[in-house]
Amino acid sequence: MISPGRDNDNRDFLRELYLASFAGEVGAFPSAMAPDFEAHVPPLLPWGGVHRGPDEFVKVVLPQLAAALDFGSMHLESISADGERVAALMSARTALGTEIWIAEHWIVGNGQLQRLRVFYDDTRSIKSVLAPTAS
Repeated sequence: MISPGRDNDNRDFLRELYLASFAGEVGAFPSAMAPDFEAHVPPLLPWGGVHRGPDEFVKVVLPQLAAALDFGSMHLESISADGERVAALMSARTALGTEIWIAEHWIVGNGQLQRLRVFYDDTRSIKSVLAPTAS
């Protein structure tokens, strides 16, 4: 049986990471990741696939995500937890101003982020930001 206290602890842990990140702390999430952290990103995106470890997340995922999304527009709509599993729903705007919704499913263990699986409601709007333009 899972205790409600653990649910709240994991939910609050992630909420604090989101709030720190939204306030400009770029190292908030990477510093909370376990050494064997895995991020699963939709394969349709240029940075899609499975990324292992905090370093790969920082070097591969974050720069491309920062080019595609307006981080200042990100808003945590809801967050809930069931034991080690935490789900967050966010809204944001792409760099071109299109509103999108993002769902992130986290596994938290021993006070560290173990795994992330991210879902975007419209990957086309994100890909269009990064698509090369004809010259």
